Amino acid sequence: MAAAEPPSFFKLPAMFFLLVVIYVAFIGLGLPDTILGAAWPLMHLDLKTPISAAGILSIIASLGTIVSSLCTPKVLRVLGTGKLVAYSIALTAIASIGYGFADSFNILCLWAIPMGIGAGAVDVAMNNFAAVYLESKHTNWLHASWGIGATLGPSLLSLSIVTGSGWRGAYEYVAIALAAIFVLILISLPLWKKTEARGGLSENVSIPTNSENAKVTSPGNSSKRTAARPDNNTNNAPHISIREALRVPGMKLSFLTFFFYSALEISTSLWCGTYLIACGFKPEIGAFIVSLMFASVMIGRIISGFFAIKFTDHRLIYAGIFIVAAGCLVLSLPLPLWMLPVCICLLGLGCAPVYPSLIHATPARFGESLSSQAISIQLAGSYVGSILMPPAFGLVATKFSVHLWPISLSIFVGLLLLCVCLLDYVTHKKLNKSYARERVFDILHEVSMESVKREHLKRKRKKKR
Repeated sequence: MAAAEPPSFFKLPAMFFLLVVIYVAFIGLGLPDTILGAAWPLMHLDLKTPISAAGILSIIASLGTIVSSLCTPKVLRVLGTGKLVAYSIALTAIASIGYGFADSFNILCLWAIPMGIGAGAVDVAMNNFAAVYLESKHTNWLHASWGIGATLGPSLLSLSIVTGSGWRGAYEYVAIALAAIFVLILISLPLWKKTEARGGLSENVSIPTNSENAKVTSPGNSSKRTAARPDNNTNNAPHISIREALRVPGMKLSFLTFFFYSALEISTSLWCGTYLIACGFKPEIGAFIVSLMFASVMIGRIISGFFAIKFTDHRLIYAGIFIVAAGCLVLSLPLPLWMLPVCICLLGLGCAPVYPSLIHATPARFGESLSSQAISIQLAGSYVGSILMPPAFGLVATKFSVHLWPISLSIFVGLLLLCVCLLDYVTHKKLNKSYARERVFDILHEVSMESVKREHLKRKRKKKR
C-alpha cells in the first residue's frame, strides 16, 4: 500500500524555503560581478599593472563563461540543478579567494578562468530552473535579486576599505557569502530533486500537459503559469548536442535576440556616464545618474513581476522594448540637461522586463526538453554581445563622437525588435498553445477556488446548526 502523503502544511514551508534559497542564490550571483570594476583603480596599483588590463581580465572571464554556458546542458542532465548550482557557487567562492590572495596580474588571470566557468554554469542552471519551474513573476523578481547582489558588491568593497582590509578583503567577504549560500543549497538539495521530479514548486495544482483534459488535484496556491508546458520531464528527454539544437527553428534567432539585448544593456551601462559628462554633467553627477539607471532596472523588474501575474511574457517583452525605443528617441532630440536623467531611467525601466521574460518564455518556445540547450545558447549570445558591441561603439566614439551614443542604442533596439518579431513568427504555434494552456489553467484554478469556498461555507453552516 502506498505511503500516505504528508499534510500540505508540512510541504509548503519546505517549498517556501527552497524559493528563499533560490532568491539568495541569485543575490549571490550578483555579488562578484560588480566588484572588479569598482576595485580596479586600487587593484592595478597594488599589482603594478596598467589600468587597461582590466579589459583582458574581463575577456578571459567572459570566454570562460561562454564555454561553460555551452557545456552546462550536458552536466545539468548528469548532476541535476541543485548539485550543479552548489558546485558552481563553490567554484566561484574558491576563485574569489584566489582573487583576494593573487599577488600578480598573471595569477589573477588564472583565477579568472574558474570565475568565468562557475558564473556561466550557475547562470544557465538557475535561469533554466526559473524558466521551467517558476512563474514569470518570480523570474522577474529573481533578476531583481541579482541587482541587489550587484549593488551589495561595491558596498562590501567600501566596508572592506573602511575596515583596513582593502580590495582583497572585499573578495574574502564575497567568498564567505558564497560559502554560506553553498551550505544553504546543500541543505536544500532534496527539495531541488523533488521539484524537478514533480515539475514545479506547486504542491497543490497540476495539469497533465500530454492530454487534452486538465486536472486540478487540490486547490490552494496561486495560478502557476509554468505548469502549462509542452513536456514535463526534462531529465528523461532525449539529449541533443548544441550543434543539433542550433538547427531547431528559431534557435539562431534566439541567439541573435540575446546578442542585441546585451549589446543594448551593456552599451547603456558602460557609455552612459561618458555621454552624460560629454553633455555637460560633472563626473560625480554622471556617476549618480548611472546608479539611478541600475536602480530603475531593479525597480522595473520588481514592478514587472506584478504585471507578469496578469500579462504574458511576450507582452512584457514588447512593452519593455517600446519603452526603451521611446527613451532612445527622446535622447536623440536636443533636450535641456535636466531631461537626460529622466530618459536614462526610462532606458533602465524598459530593459527591466525584457531579459527575464525572454528567459521565462524559452520552455514555451522550444519545449522543456530543449530548454537547457536553448538557454545556454541564449546566454552565450548574451555574453558574445556584451564582449563585442560595447567596445565597437568605443571605436566609433573615438573616431567620431560619443554623442552618437543614442543613435547606436536606437540601432541596437531596432535590431532587437526585429529579432523578437521574427522569433515570435517562427515559434508562434508553440507560444499560442502555451498561452492557451495557461488560460485553461487559470480558469480551472478559479473554478476550484470557488468550490473550496462553497465547501468552507457549507462546513460553517453545519457547525452553526
